[in-house]
Amino acid sequence: MGVVIFVKNEAMTIGALIDGVSRFIGLNNIFVMDGHSNDGTISAIKAKKAQLYFDKREGKGSAVRLAINEIKRDVLILMDSDGSHRPEEIPYFLEPFYRADDVDMVIGSRFKGGSEELFGSLSEIIRLLGNALSTLLINIIWRAGLTDVQNGFRAVRRKAILEVRLVEDGFAIEQEMVIRLLKHRKKIIEVPSYELKRKFNKSHIVPFKMMIDCIFCFTRNYFWSK
Repeated sequence: MGVVIFVKNEAMTIGALIDGVSRFIGLNNIFVMDGHSNDGTISAIKAKKAQLYFDKREGKGSAVRLAINEIKRDVLILMDSDGSHRPEEIPYFLEPFYRADDVDMVIGSRFKGGSEELFGSLSEIIRLLGNALSTLLINIIWRAGLTDVQNGFRAVRRKAILEVRLVEDGFAIEQEMVIRLLKHRKKIIEVPSYELKRKFNKSHIVPFKMMIDCIFCFTRNYFWSK
């Protein structure tokens, strides 16, 4: 088991997050994928002695694919570094893999657990509507019963993800992972997850760009990708 934390310029939160995660996962199984931070984040990571990787400056999806390719753990928990994902939920993500061999991904559902961000700013509302529409279409087309396909807090069986060939570079990677696994008849379940509001800085997500990326990702996977 391993935890991958994705970070860019989150010096105010990354140290405490690594401490929180280390309560549930040994430090040798905590990996930080940095997007070339320039605010003291890297120094904070090194001070905590977590294992540090640098992404290719191509976006969240590229960073996720790099982590899955490079970090050789059977199950990887993926989480953000802005303080919105709670380390104490880590056992809930791992338990389904201990219970059943056929689980390939566990998604933390904010619609089952709650969120401080879903109904805030216009940006958050746009993201909520996009997530709801994407989830609805995926459920109808691939006969799934999911509620939150775009939450980045999730655990994946590395072998299964490597089999389905991800290509997204941006934030649409979360949607792509769901679609690709469903198309290959992999098993996805959800656990309740409570999302906290980020305490510092602003989100790196540009809602309209993400919406366009998700539409293209959905279209490509529905019509062309096998």
